[in-house]
Amino acid sequence: MSILSRLRVFRRLQWKLTLTYTLVTSAAILVVEVILLLVAWGLIARSGLVPRLFVPVFEESVREIAPALERTPPDTAHIQRWLQALVKGQTLESSDPRRRLRVNIGPAMIALAAVTDVRGRSVAAYPEDACPPGRPVETCLAPAASAPLQAALAGVHDPRRLAIRTSQDMYVMTPIVNRSGTVVGVLAVYIRVPQEWNEFPRAVVSTLFFSGLLVFLLTIPVGTLFGFLTARGLARRLRALAEASEAWRRGDFSAVVHDTSQDELGQLARHLNSMAEALEGLLQARQELAAMEERHRLARDLHDSVKQQVFATAMQVAAARNLIDRDPRQAKVHLAEAERLAKQAQQELTALIRELRPAALAGKGLVAALNTYVADWSKQTGIRGVVRARGARPLPLHVEQTLFRIVQEALSNVAKHSAATETTVSLTWEGDRVVLEVEDNGRGFDVRERWGKGIGLQSMEERVQQLGGTWHIESTPGKGTRIRVVTPV
Repeated sequence: MSILSRLRVFRRLQWKLTLTYTLVTSAAILVVEVILLLVAWGLIARSGLVPRLFVPVFEESVREIAPALERTPPDTAHIQRWLQALVKGQTLESSDPRRRLRVNIGPAMIALAAVTDVRGRSVAAYPEDACPPGRPVETCLAPAASAPLQAALAGVHDPRRLAIRTSQDMYVMTPIVNRSGTVVGVLAVYIRVPQEWNEFPRAVVSTLFFSGLLVFLLTIPVGTLFGFLTARGLARRLRALAEASEAWRRGDFSAVVHDTSQDELGQLARHLNSMAEALEGLLQARQELAAMEERHRLARDLHDSVKQQVFATAMQVAAARNLIDRDPRQAKVHLAEAERLAKQAQQELTALIRELRPAALAGKGLVAALNTYVADWSKQTGIRGVVRARGARPLPLHVEQTLFRIVQEALSNVAKHSAATETTVSLTWEGDRVVLEVEDNGRGFDVRERWGKGIGLQSMEERVQQLGGTWHIESTPGKGTRIRVVTPV
């Protein structure tokens, strides 16, 4: 099997749905992962969330140095040891069970930890030379730390105002409060942002690439299998609808779509079954009506032509029988007239029989069928018939059948009433319409006087109306008749 033929498989609805489901599932998972990583990046690497986490932990820790800070003078040795333990320690944990905060810090992260008095001057610091005692702590830190320091000295406890993050540093200020709730100092901590935090965007891309690749590889088989199973049922139901509609197109309305589901496809299948049943009933009724109309027309034609001729023949035979002994010569005259009437009735019956043979069009086309029919009609009637066609091309079968019937009806009227010696049947294709003309050189008639009295004219008018076309008849006594039919194709 060539590559091209294999790719054609994906043109089928089942494989299109399978591929679409697989791709959409993989893309959705990747998008969700990207969003989560970006949110994490925004909250951790680009916001002040991390330094704010230190504030409630430091609030728990500074309570133990509040008494040492309240002494006069402050117990700097105790505070110094506490700061040293803070900087060199690995973990700070809140004792409040409602918060359950635990922060892991290392010596390399804290660059400076200082305790101030109520005026913001250093009492103790670690490293000691980073901010000597008595020096304003504000001068030991970056200008960005000034606002959080002043907020802590004012007794603010909101982490959003006590911590700040810059591109490379974090500053956390924690007010030191005694038992009565009075601020007696501030713990100022300067934390360097680890270098690996600055590598977070690169880590995001790397993580996204490898995890996305892994997710995609895992999603393909699972998504393909699930999509294939889901799409197979849908494709099978649609295939059943297509097969049934193809049968209906061929005229086989016995085909039924068996789909008992309650979804839209099931409802569509039931509606289509009802429509096919209604169409079958409509076609049967139409066929019965057409057969009834055809029987009525034949009955009228037999009554108007053959029956009258047979009756006249019987009269001639009866007259000849009465005269055969007394006047044989006159009896022969009546018998000759009876023979003429019998031949005329035979011609009428032959014409009616030919009208009952719609197979005249089978496999021939309208022009070829008319040539054959007009040639036979000329031999029977002795009237010269000519068929002319211009721009001929195939027509829908029902249009060809209707035009053929109109020509039959017109030629039947010519043979019965016109006493013509020549008749021309013309067919002309003009764009999206076809023009039919039947013209004879007979005796003609007054159209206004005969309109509505002839069954043939009414039959032709009804046939033209069924095609949505128009027709016109021109006739003058002594100058022949021309019938013109224009119908869309």
